[in-house]
Amino acid sequence: MYCEQRERSDAMILDCFGRFEEEDSQHFIQTLESLHGQGLRNIVINLSPVYYLEPKVGKLLLFAQEFFQAHGGTVSLISPLSSVRNELIDGHVSDTIPTFESLYDALHRPHAAYAESPS
Repeated sequence: MYCEQRERSDAMILDCFGRFEEEDSQHFIQTLESLHGQGLRNIVINLSPVYYLEPKVGKLLLFAQEFFQAHGGTVSLISPLSSVRNELIDGHVSDTIPTFESLYDALHRPHAAYAESPS
C-alpha cells in the first residue's frame, strides 16, 4: 500500500492505494506522526482505492483514531468498496470511526456515516 496526501477544506486527506496489510503498519504510523507534527488535527483516510484490507489493520485504524482524538483531532474513513467496508464493519471499526461512502459526505455531511451492519 502507498499513500498520498492532499488538503481539502479544513482536513488532510490521506489517499491509500492497493492492499492495506499489517506489513504497512510502520509506514502508516510514521505518516500519522508526520501529519500530527505538522499540526494537522482533522484527518480523512480515504480507503476507496484500497481493494484489500487485512483484518488486523482495523486495530491500526482504531489506534489512529485514539491518537488524534487524544490531541483534540478527528479521524474519519471513506470506504465505498463493499469488501473493505464489510471488513471495517466486521471489525467494529465503523462503530468507533465515522465511515463514509464519499469524500463529500465525510467533509460536508457528518450525519451520513454508516449506521448499520450489512445483513
